Amino acid sequence: MSDRYLFADEPVETPEALNERWKILIVDDEPEVHAVTRLALSDFQFLGRGLEFYSAESGEAGCALMREHPDAAIILLDVVMETDDAGLKVARYIREELDNHFIRIILRTGQPGQAPERTVIINYDINDYKSKTELTAQKLFTAVMSSLRSYRDIMSIEHSRRGLEKILQSSTDLFSEQSIDNFVDGLVQQLSWLIGGARQVLYAEVDPDHNPGQFTVRAAFGEEADIMVGRPIKAGLPIEALRELEQVVRTRKPFFSDDIAIVYSLSGARPLGGLLCLSGLARKLNAQERDLLKLFSEQIQLALNNVLRELDSNQFLAQLSERLMVLEKDSLFQAGSAQHPASQASAILTDVLGLPSEAQENTALASTLMAIISTICEVTLEHEDVEVRVCFERIHRISRGLQEHSNDAVKLLLASIDKRFERYDGKGFPGLVQGDELPLTTQIISLFSVVYAEMGAGNSAEQTLKKLVAEPEGRFSPKLMDALRNHFAVIAACFNSK
Repeated sequence: MSDRYLFADEPVETPEALNERWKILIVDDEPEVHAVTRLALSDFQFLGRGLEFYSAESGEAGCALMREHPDAAIILLDVVMETDDAGLKVARYIREELDNHFIRIILRTGQPGQAPERTVIINYDINDYKSKTELTAQKLFTAVMSSLRSYRDIMSIEHSRRGLEKILQSSTDLFSEQSIDNFVDGLVQQLSWLIGGARQVLYAEVDPDHNPGQFTVRAAFGEEADIMVGRPIKAGLPIEALRELEQVVRTRKPFFSDDIAIVYSLSGARPLGGLLCLSGLARKLNAQERDLLKLFSEQIQLALNNVLRELDSNQFLAQLSERLMVLEKDSLFQAGSAQHPASQASAILTDVLGLPSEAQENTALASTLMAIISTICEVTLEHEDVEVRVCFERIHRISRGLQEHSNDAVKLLLASIDKRFERYDGKGFPGLVQGDELPLTTQIISLFSVVYAEMGAGNSAEQTLKKLVAEPEGRFSPKLMDALRNHFAVIAACFNSK
């Protein structure tokens, strides 16, 4: 062992250390190598974080250590231990068996001839190769510093990739609660690494349903992320941040310190906006990074505003449909009343088919709502044949505001929307039901959905009904089509009335 290991590094001024430390694994069969390595790197710091060492004295123990600490940043790996190639086997195990391509592998050997550098570098996915006899304290410091920088950059890219993945997954439907949560979570995860690392990133907004008047964490990344979501933000902030929180909300001005950042964004859909809080920053943010934080906060709030406006519209639609159901129910089955054509035609068919009175009533009311939705959707027979999946998603999206409705007629409508493009012969979309698995009530509601979609495209109800009657059997049950043929004139007349 060379006494050059004992050379001390010159002191370097660094920011105050965070609680986290970079994990360094030492795998070597010489106990003195472990001791000297720990001594030489005892005051090492990078981005305000020190080192935490874990040791193993054989290749087999090194593999076990890697399984226990997959988040380690560097492994200092001896080549010759219980066998001449034990270290090389560990390196291959890390990359191929554990599929860990993040950890930086620094091979150290006291017998360079046993494993020539060129051969090892070519055949094994390692990041550095050092001879113990030449590895001074300064060279060890340099190797670890450069490896940590590489690890930081790799992890930054990986976390950005994961964040982008969440954003892309959610972007297919940014108007759903679940998707917007993924969207915000993805942005928060990306942000943590774009500004150089933070112990914890929280995004919070006021939750009027569960914690009125309090900012509740909607997305979190880093320390205690799993337990912070859904909790008041005050439960996760350090004391310094708590002192500034109310001031930030009141003045709308961001707060920045050496290791804390709090940014408030106004909402265009609610009285109170959102809070973006970062604690445990690796270093003080520069002006560009502060601007980036503000931009991220504004973009998150903009996306949330769209969802909140959608929720407002859905609540309005639900209340409007509730009122429509009351009015339509009052006029149902009353001679001379201003009944909706779809409701009239539905009443005729359900009566002819001998359905129970409650089913007749619910089907008539559901047919009225389906008529309105189908006029907006304009899912014609031609569109249905070409782009059935798009039509399926469109009609579901428009009816989303009714999903929390407790009315039996609306429940029947939503069940019918799920089966709107199914067919009696089983050749529909998504093709989950056929025959009597497709209820007559659902078929009747789907029938008037087709009629009103075609009317929205400029075709008359009578033309559409004739087209359906002339179709080869399969779309609807023979029983329903017989009822339509036998009472065609009176059903078609319903749509001629004002």
